[in-house]
Amino acid sequence: MKVFRRGSESQSPDYEAVKKAIEQSIGWAIEKDFDAMFRLWGDNTFHFWLFSNSQVVGLDNSKVYAEQWNDPDFRGTRFEFKDLRIVFSRSGDVAWYSCFLNDCSSYKSKESCLENVFRTGVLEKRDGRWVHVLMHGSYPVDKIPENYVRKFYSNLFEKKE
Repeated sequence: MKVFRRGSESQSPDYEAVKKAIEQSIGWAIEKDFDAMFRLWGDNTFHFWLFSNSQVVGLDNSKVYAEQWNDPDFRGTRFEFKDLRIVFSRSGDVAWYSCFLNDCSSYKSKESCLENVFRTGVLEKRDGRWVHVLMHGSYPVDKIPENYVRKFYSNLFEKKE
């Protein structure tokens, strides 16, 4: 198995297609192209993002979960993958990756960003195209943004009388 990093000279013939599928899995939100997003997911996909309620299994459930982004006031604005690492299986039909992601969007014209989310995923080549079968996002425990610590853990630090 070989690890390919951005700028690597010896790349799998599918490196660019996998990289594009990874980028489109976030970039679809800029144009709000739901059909493009759903083409990136396998029927048995597993998705777990930052919060407990983000666990989604299967393409049909992904479509239901995605309804939240159909709000006309929501739009993806920009994104950046840092330290993207892609590894291909020996057979060449499975690839897994890791990176740090900055993902920004606006809601009612107010922009917010998730920064330095550790993102991992697995893609499989099916019928000639690369689809996500697993995607996971999390913060390392020592890098959780302060606003999330305050929102979800503040009761752990309050003194009880």
